[in-house]
Amino acid sequence: MKKAWILALAGSLVACGQPADAPAGGSVSAPAAEQHETLQAEVPESEPIASPYEVTESAPDDRDFAALAGYPDSWYVSYGWPGEYPAGFVVLEQGVTVNGRARPNPDAPANVACTLPQYANYQIWNQQRVERDSLEFIVASKVEPVTMLVDANIETPGDEGMQVLELKAGDVLSYLRYLGEGFAIFGFNGQEYTINEAELRDISSMSGMSLEEDQWVEVACIGGTRAWILYDDAIAHDEIVPSPIVGFGEASDIYPDEVDQVRAEGLELEAFQNGAFDEGATD
Repeated sequence: MKKAWILALAGSLVACGQPADAPAGGSVSAPAAEQHETLQAEVPESEPIASPYEVTESAPDDRDFAALAGYPDSWYVSYGWPGEYPAGFVVLEQGVTVNGRARPNPDAPANVACTLPQYANYQIWNQQRVERDSLEFIVASKVEPVTMLVDANIETPGDEGMQVLELKAGDVLSYLRYLGEGFAIFGFNGQEYTINEAELRDISSMSGMSLEEDQWVEVACIGGTRAWILYDDAIAHDEIVPSPIVGFGEASDIYPDEVDQVRAEGLELEAFQNGAFDEGATD
């Protein structure tokens, strides 16, 4: 379970110089330089994602992920991973096996042995991997109450443009999940609203609030099995590290000659994230 700052950490994250196109997962026999040239010639570049909300607000099919996950009502389950630069993880070596689950719930037994392809980057912007393996990303966030300290009119986007949410001192909103770029989903009077956190930070109980969230991805294991893997479980493996950050909306599998660099930068990023999350609160 991850305890996360509400404020974005993207500005401090380490970037890795990674090509835009991806090799298929698994062992590679061709020299790295030759593979670069071949793949760059054959694989078209993916279109960058224009907004983090394109991958966080709606699921790509009709699956009821909340029902599947089975979290208690005090948690909010939704599609996509949060953040300006959503997290991910990369498999560095061949034959890496993670204990996954049949459903995305930490109380479900981790008894699905799932071997992952080498060089695969499980990041929601890696469209080639997402499409090839039919990856599904969901996040379960513990709902936190946010009490208004003063009367305030808060702007929020609606179906017909910006609308004003009239709030009174003592009103209690539910912080449901973080989106990106300072925006989060809040619940109030049975409705959900996308609100810029900055509008509430100094006029509500939100300051100092910590969040708990579980980030899950459903993957295709080598051999045909499918499994749900918790992000924290994945990066606890010695041969799996957090995904490198290349640019907004950009991600791909890595090349063999990038393993050492991705490992070093991934471990640095993981250490930074652990240090930040250990504080567990906003400023």
